[in-house]
Amino acid sequence: MISILRMGEDSEHDAEFDVDRPNGFPEYLFLLTKTRGRFCVGGEWKEFPAGCAVLFLPGQAQRYHASQLEQNYRDSWMHFESDTAILDNSFPFGEPIPLRGNKAGEFNSLFHIICLKFYGMSPSRESILAHLVESLLLMASDENDSKNMPEIYNRLVELRREIYAHPSAEWHVPKMASRLCISVGYLHASWKSFFATTCIADVIASRIAHAQSLLSSSTISVSIIAERCGYANPEHFIRQFKNTTKMTPTQWRREFTR
Repeated sequence: MISILRMGEDSEHDAEFDVDRPNGFPEYLFLLTKTRGRFCVGGEWKEFPAGCAVLFLPGQAQRYHASQLEQNYRDSWMHFESDTAILDNSFPFGEPIPLRGNKAGEFNSLFHIICLKFYGMSPSRESILAHLVESLLLMASDENDSKNMPEIYNRLVELRREIYAHPSAEWHVPKMASRLCISVGYLHASWKSFFATTCIADVIASRIAHAQSLLSSSTISVSIIAERCGYANPEHFIRQFKNTTKMTPTQWRREFTR
C-alpha cells in the first residue's frame, strides 16, 4: 500500500536553487515542475520545459536546479513509501516527462486533491490517498507511453471530449477537420487509428447516450429529446436509436424505467 510521508504544493525557490543528492532519499520522490529546470539524466544535463512529471526511486541520485532562463524554480513535491513495487522497469525513473497540451492542468488538479486529503482527516483517508497516488503514477506512466504520439493526438482527444460533452452541437466532418486545420481524409484516418472507430460513429454514440439519459430521467417527449440530441428530424433520431440499441426510444424508456 502507498503511504505519503510529506508533500507540498507550489514550492518556490530562487534562481540559485540547486539539488545535489547522490544517494537520493530512502523513499520515493514525485515532482510536478511549474517552471523550466535543468535535470541531470544519465550523467548529462538537459533543459526541460515547465509542466513535467518526475519520479525518483528510493536511493536514486537526484541532481537538478533552476533553469538559467527562469528567475526562480517552482514545483509541487511528494515523498511516499510503498510496500510493493510501483510501475515497471521500463518507466524512466529520474527523467522528467513533459506533460503536453492540458495534461499539466490535469496532473496539478489531481495533485491538489491529494494535498487536501493529506492535510485533512477522514475515516478513509489512508485508503483514499493510496488510490489517488496510484492513479497519479499510472497517469505518469501513460504519459510516458504516449510521449511519441503525434501532436494531433491530444487535439483529437480534446475534440472527442467536446463531442460527448455537447452532443446536440452540429458536428459536421468538414467543420471538425477545418477546426483542427487538417484535411477530412486525415481526420478520418487519424480518428480510426487512435480510437478504433470513426468520428461520425462517435457523434452518433454521444447522441444516443445522451438520449438514453434523458429517456430514463425525464418524461419529455421523444421529439423534444431528438432535438436536444442534435436531430432536426425525429424520425431520423428514432431510426438511429433503434439501429444502435435494437429498440425504439419508447421501448427503451419502457424497458429501463419500469
